Order: sequence, then structure tokens, then C-alpha cells
Amino acid sequence: MSLPALLLTGGEFCVLRAEVADKLIKCGDGDGALLYLYLVRRGAAFTEADAMRDLGFAKERYERAAFTLTSLELTASPSAPAPAESAPAAPTYRAPELRQARTGDRRFAAVCDTAESVLGRTLTEGQLRTLFTVYDHLGLPAEVIIELLVYLKREKGTVKRRDIEQEACLWADMGLFTAQDAAAYLSRRDAERPLLAAMLGAVGITGREPTANEHRYLSEFISRGFPADAVALAARRMEQSIGKFSWQYLRKILASWDQKGVHTVAEITALEPEKARREAPPNQPAPSGQTPPARLESWEQDWLEEVKNRKRQRREGE
Repeated sequence: MSLPALLLTGGEFCVLRAEVADKLIKCGDGDGALLYLYLVRRGAAFTEADAMRDLGFAKERYERAAFTLTSLELTASPSAPAPAESAPAAPTYRAPELRQARTGDRRFAAVCDTAESVLGRTLTEGQLRTLFTVYDHLGLPAEVIIELLVYLKREKGTVKRRDIEQEACLWADMGLFTAQDAAAYLSRRDAERPLLAAMLGAVGITGREPTANEHRYLSEFISRGFPADAVALAARRMEQSIGKFSWQYLRKILASWDQKGVHTVAEITALEPEKARREAPPNQPAPSGQTPPARLESWEQDWLEEVKNRKRQRREGE
């Protein structure tokens, strides 16, 4: 269930039913109650990104609060619409706006000064626009952007505008809207560094640094407790199943194992022994008296069906 489905229809008043208030009080989850108040206040304008930024919630904290709410059965009346969540497009900032921001906002000016130090040159209008988009549209505070710039300089040496855009979007998606959250995230990345090289080899990334999105997947696999050889096993099974690499599919395999409580290769193969899976053509019946080889698991069938639906929707939209 999506969070907007919990909304009551409203007008100029923010309405909170006594029944809902009782459930929020009984569960004793302050973050959940705060998120619900924010949801009621924003109404149809609610988005996950805005909620994390305005409430100062990191991604994990937001998801815990959202899980609390969706578990409390705070459903609105059946007639209440569930507005779709969509991220607003970034504004097109004009040159006078950018100059005014740099001269009139000392916090943004500090971001620009740091960026010039990191880039080693005076900011172009395009670079200034990128920084102001991160500051004004994504809502990352100045101190967080400065942490991000210093981190990129340390990691890459030569920093490009695209690097700033990608990393800033990643930090905003993860809800890193305070200096403390940013510092904790960078600390985790440092701790993961010894494991990352092995993980890169497990998924076949060699001779280059992972992109921000690739690093996010690998960081998730590490945080779930999977060693590199288990990820390599998942990658092999993925290749056997769909014949290509897909981060989403790889994540599904590992999530399935995580739910079963198995993480090492020994644990996984004890639960799911290696076997000749899907060797027979899909429509070829098994020989008489033999059990057909193992086929797709239910989550794999759901995943492939979802892929087919997306392809069909794209074709219909062309």
C-alpha cells in the first residue's frame, strides 16, 4: 500500500480522525506519527523525496516510519483518491537568478567557493546551475553539498559536473539531508572499501570505477551480509535464467536468499543445491517417468511478467 492511500479527503483543514490518533499513540512510534502529520498536511502534493528532505529523515529512517504506517491499517475512506507520486521537474534557472543566489546567499556562496577549489577553476554558468539545482531543487543543505564535493575530489581527483549531478541525486534519494547522515554514509563507504574490489569482480566490473547506482547496489549487498562469492553465484544463476546481466534481477535473487536466512555459498547450496536448471527447452515435455527439471520460482515468474508488461506498455505508447 502506498502512503498517499492513507489520506482523507480534505479542504483547508488538516483532519485527523480520533481512531487514527489512537492507533498512532498506541504504536508509540514518533517518526511514524510525524510522517503521518506531514502526509496529511501535504495532501496530494506529498512525495517521498520532499518528506525525507523536510523531516530530515535518511532513507532507512523514512522506510521504517512508512512501514509503521502501512502496518497500522490507517486506510482512508474508499472514495478518497490515492494521488500518484511524481517528482517535479527541476526549474530552469536563469543567469540573473544564479548570480543573485551566489552574492545574496552566504551558504550557497560557500558551496560555490568549495566547488571552485575542487574543480580548480572559476565556475561556468552550467556548473553554477548544477550546484544551485542541487541546493534549491534537490534540497541538499550547503554543508552536505560541501561534504559531497570534498568526497568526490578525494575519490576521483578530477571532478566533472556529471559526477556532481549523479552523486547529488544518489544522496538525495538516500535522504542524506544532514551533515551527520552524510558523515555516517561516508564512514560506511570507507568500511566497505576492502570488500568492494571483490564485489566488482563478482559482477564482472573491471578496469573502471562503479557508477553511483552500481555502488548503491553493491553497498546494499554488502550490508545484507553477502560475501563476494555468493554474489558471483547469484550472477551465474542470473545468466542461466535470463541470459544477460540485470541489477534488478540480481537484487531479487539475493533478496530471496536474504529472506530465507542464507548468505554464504555453503548455506545457499545446502538449501538450493546446484542442479541442471532449465536445460530442456521451455515447451519440451520431460521424458516419460521423469520429473521435469526445476523451473522458474514464483518471484522469477512475476519478474519476467513485469518485464513483459513494461515492454508492451512501451510499444503501445509509441
